[in-house]
Amino acid sequence: MTSRSVHVAAPPVPALRPARPIGQGRLRPPTRRRRVNAPHVVAAPECTPRPAPLPVIVLLSVATVVALAFLGLGAFAGSMAGADVPATTTVVRVEPGESLSELAARMAPDSDVAAVVVKIRELNNLDGSAVRVGQPLTVPFSR
Repeated sequence: MTSRSVHVAAPPVPALRPARPIGQGRLRPPTRRRRVNAPHVVAAPECTPRPAPLPVIVLLSVATVVALAFLGLGAFAGSMAGADVPATTTVVRVEPGESLSELAARMAPDSDVAAVVVKIRELNNLDGSAVRVGQPLTVPFSR
C-alpha cells in the first residue's frame, strides 16, 4: 500500500484593522451622520451676558430678614392664642351651677379658656362637658 499525504491549506486569516485611524476625528453615533452643508450655529449677538452672582453679604442679609420675619410671626401667633395652659394642677370641687368653662376661667384666668377646658377633660377622662355638683376634678391653675 502506498501512502499518500494530502496537504490541506489553511483558510486565509483576514487582516484586522481599526475602524478609524486612532486620534483622528470624533466618534458619532451611527444614527447621526454629519450633514455636508450644515450651517455652523453661533449665539446671536443680541444675547446678553450672564448676570454676576449675588454677593454673600446680600444673601446673608436676606436670610436674616426672613428668619426675623418668621420669629415675629411666631411670637405674634403665640400672643393671639392666649397664654399657655398652666402646668401645675390642683383638685377642686364643682360648685352649684358651674360649668367647665366657668371653672377654667376661675382657676386659670390668664389662660385660654378653651385650652384649659380641653386639659381638664384630658386630666379627668371626661367625654362631655357635664359635671355634677361637688364632683372633684383635677384642674390646671395659675397663682
